[in-house]
Amino acid sequence: MQNNKPAFTFSTSEVNPIGRIIIQLTELGTGKIKLKKLYDQYLRENLPPENFWHDAIDRLDLRVQAHYQSKSNIPENGRLVVIANHAFGVADGVTICSLISKIRQDYKIITHKVLQRADAIKEKIIPFDFSKNRNALINNIASRKESEEHLRNNGVLIIFPSGSVSTKPKLRKGIKAVDGDWKQFTSKIIMKTQSPVVPIFFEGQNSELFHVADKLGQVFRYSLMMYELKRRIGKKIDVHIGKRIPFETIKEIGNLIEITKFLRDNTYRLDPNNKNSYQ
Repeated sequence: MQNNKPAFTFSTSEVNPIGRIIIQLTELGTGKIKLKKLYDQYLRENLPPENFWHDAIDRLDLRVQAHYQSKSNIPENGRLVVIANHAFGVADGVTICSLISKIRQDYKIITHKVLQRADAIKEKIIPFDFSKNRNALINNIASRKESEEHLRNNGVLIIFPSGSVSTKPKLRKGIKAVDGDWKQFTSKIIMKTQSPVVPIFFEGQNSELFHVADKLGQVFRYSLMMYELKRRIGKKIDVHIGKRIPFETIKEIGNLIEITKFLRDNTYRLDPNNKNSYQ
């Protein structure tokens, strides 16, 4: 029996008590109520959990337009790391999981621990805890081990290498939002497990309000994550799926810093517009 509790909130131990109150109040005023209604309706219908991502796409009316460089990009079996820029937040993960689950069910996604509160998908989530304490460190070590084990068992691992949502470096019109520095964690796990990689690029970015909030700090950025998901309702999402990169190609690069740069460049090169604007 599924638990009729709110799917998630970004009010967590990462921020102080006052910050949690700010996040909770902002979520309630900007999107959580509508999103909770959609989630509660989903729970009442008692649908198969393996269809969760497709059902989420339908209920959020995300009009996903997938552009494949090759229809065989995502193999039906074998270990695979899927990487992507983090243009919007929750919508990115929902979209990728929906695309992957059409082909195979042995996938997991590394993402913020709050998403593990949704019972229907908790087995698909490898949580990452951004809290700066000893428990978070212990939990994240366990998540890294689980990620490696999942790949060694020939599963699919989905990673957003930046670990945070894309933001504008400067608050000016015409400036594109981009990921922050990509973490070498992704390169390390690819090398350890000898995994091929499929890069994915999302067109678009969050609202100007979100980018202003980002400049004010983590509390304000987190407080608008629900709002940004609600804003996606009924909108088109263009996602570009690149060609699979064999592990041998990555292995030849050798240096983790250069591998990370190579992976990022190959992802942003999928952008059909202004391909040189991310240098």
